[in-house]
Amino acid sequence: MPENPLPARENPTPTPENPLPVPGTPTPVQGAPTPTPGPPTPTPGPGTPVLVVVDPYSSGSVFARRARERYGLDAVAVLTSETLPPALLATYPREDFAAELRFSTAGETAAEVERLCGGRRPDFLVCGSEPGVEAYDALAAHWGMRPNAGPSEVRRDKFLMQERLREAGVPHIPHHKASDTESAVAWAEGSGLAEFVVKPMRSFATDGVFFCATPDEVRAACDRLFGRVDLAGEVITELLVQERLVGPEYVVDSVSLDGAPFVVNMFRYTKETIDGTPVYRAMTAVEVGDHPEITDYVARALAALGIENGPAHSELVLTGRGPVLIETGARMHGGLGPTLVEHASTHSLTDLTLASRVAPEEFLERTRTAPSLHRGVVECFLSSPATGTVTANRVGEACGELDSYLFDTCAQAPGDPVAKTTDLITSYGRVVLSHEDPDTLARDTTHVLSLDRKGELLDVRPGG
Repeated sequence: MPENPLPARENPTPTPENPLPVPGTPTPVQGAPTPTPGPPTPTPGPGTPVLVVVDPYSSGSVFARRARERYGLDAVAVLTSETLPPALLATYPREDFAAELRFSTAGETAAEVERLCGGRRPDFLVCGSEPGVEAYDALAAHWGMRPNAGPSEVRRDKFLMQERLREAGVPHIPHHKASDTESAVAWAEGSGLAEFVVKPMRSFATDGVFFCATPDEVRAACDRLFGRVDLAGEVITELLVQERLVGPEYVVDSVSLDGAPFVVNMFRYTKETIDGTPVYRAMTAVEVGDHPEITDYVARALAALGIENGPAHSELVLTGRGPVLIETGARMHGGLGPTLVEHASTHSLTDLTLASRVAPEEFLERTRTAPSLHRGVVECFLSSPATGTVTANRVGEACGELDSYLFDTCAQAPGDPVAKTTDLITSYGRVVLSHEDPDTLARDTTHVLSLDRKGELLDVRPGG
C-alpha cells in the first residue's frame, strides 16, 4: 500500500515533534470572507500573564492560542492597518484574543494596552506578520522587551536594508532608489548589469515585483507601479531598482536571543515568471546542516540589520560569489511555512519564536541540538491563469491519491470567484506533499505542478 500515513484530506496525529495538527496555520485562501465572530471580552483575566501580538495574521495567527495552551497566557491583539488584503485579514482569529485595539503611536498604544492590563505593562510581546514590524519595534523599545537594535526602517524598507548590508561590509545587491521613472531607467542604462528587478520599497508577498531584461522593461515596470496602492494600502512613490541575481533561491528561518541566531529550517524556492512577475511554484525543505555557508551569511546579515531577538525570515540567492540577501523580514515565516516545519523537522519554528519571547531558558535548552529533517515536505503553489468564476475543482480527487499527499487548502466551489495569479496572495491554494522517499516526493511534486500548468485542477470561466 502507499507509504503515505494519512488518509486523503485528513490531518496527521499530533506528536511531541509535531504538536500542531496539520493544517494548523491559517493560510490566505482566494475569495475567503473576513470572519465575523462575536466581540472579544473587554480585558484579559485578572492576574493572568498577557502576551501582546502585533498584527496576528497569516502564520502569526496561531500565537495567541499556542501561548494559552503552552504558557497559560491571555492575548491582546494590536492591529496596525485596516487596508490589508481581505485574504490576509481573514486569517485573524479574533476569538483567540481577550481584547484588541488599533495602533496609533507607541506611547498612546502602550498606555491603552496597560489600561487593559489593569494599569500594568503586558508581560510579553511578539510580532505576528510583516505589516506590524515597525509598530512591534516601537512597542518593544517603549517597554524594554528585548528590542532589536538600530532603526526599525532597515527591517522594512528594502533600499535601506541593502544600504545597511553595504555599510556593514556584507555582500549585497547593487541597487538604486528611484522617485521617478527616468531616474530608474538612467540607473539601469548606466549600471552595466544584464538584468534587473523593480519593486516597491516596502512590498511583501511578491507584490509589485517585476523582472526586467532591458531598460525599456524597467520603464514599463515603473510606469505600472508609480502611483499604485500596494498591499499595505500605501501609495507607491519610490521604487527599488537592483540587479537580478542568478542562482538557486533559499528561504532561511531563524530565531535569535540576545544577538545569537539559531537557524531553524531552510527551504528552496522554485519560481516561474508570469507577465514579468515572479510567481511561487514550490517550496522544498532542505537540511540546514547541508548549507553552513548560508547559515554563516544569514548571521552576518541579521547582525547588520539589528535583528537580535525573535524570528527572522530571510530570502537569499546562492550566487557564484556566495549567498546574497534579497530581503529579511523581522517576523516568522508566513502562510503554511511553520506548519511544514513542524511536520517535517525536529524543531518547531512557532514554539521557538514564542519561547524566545516568553521562556528564554526553554529556548536555550531546545536550541542545544541542531535541527534535522525526519521526512521531506514540499508546498506546491497553485496558479489561476485568469480572473473569473470557478466551474469545477478537481484538486482533491487529482492529488488526494498521491503517495505523498498530505493536505490542500483548495476549498473553492463552483460559482466562487477566483483572481488571476500575479503574486503570492493571489495563488488560489496550496497542495502540501510529504514523504520519507525523496524520489517519490519529487515525482509527485512534478505531477501536481504539471496538472496545474495544464489547467486540470481548477476550471475557471474567465470574466469579471
